[in-house]
Amino acid sequence: MTVPRALFVLLLIVATGVAIVLMRGESARAAHRIQRLHGESIEIEQRLWAAEIELARMREPRAIRQRALDMGLDVRPPVEIGPGR
Repeated sequence: MTVPRALFVLLLIVATGVAIVLMRGESARAAHRIQRLHGESIEIEQRLWAAEIELARMREPRAIRQRALDMGLDVRPPVEIGPGR
């Protein structure tokens, strides 16, 4: 093998090694970002579930009645309207 050919092969091997190291680094960064985003997704879902539970509690008729009384509103039972009105 000639010297120029040996240098070319050596350069090719070094370039391949550098490319592999760069790709592994990028892969590690991507995996870290995916893990961080997954954690954020779980946290957001938990906050959403907590908000949905709180909304369900607030929609409960007793809770609505209590908030109305706390605000000083006059709470009366519903009145049935007949067909003649």
